[in-house]
Amino acid sequence: MLARLGNVLYWLGCILAAVLITGGIALWIGEGQSSPNGYYILSGFAVVALVVWLIGRACRYVLSGT
Repeated sequence: MLARLGNVLYWLGCILAAVLITGGIALWIGEGQSSPNGYYILSGFAVVALVVWLIGRACRYVLSGT
């Protein structure tokens, strides 16, 4: 049962990370290209998405028991 919960949390983390990356790219295309801080904003979104994905991956690992 806990392994299934770990998989659900992992996939939710993947979906949230994809939404964050897509939002960061959309923000960069809309306003960030003309801003000198555009790449920093995009990289900030990428770092947050990576952290979310890693948390989901850790939940999957811990709850699966392997």
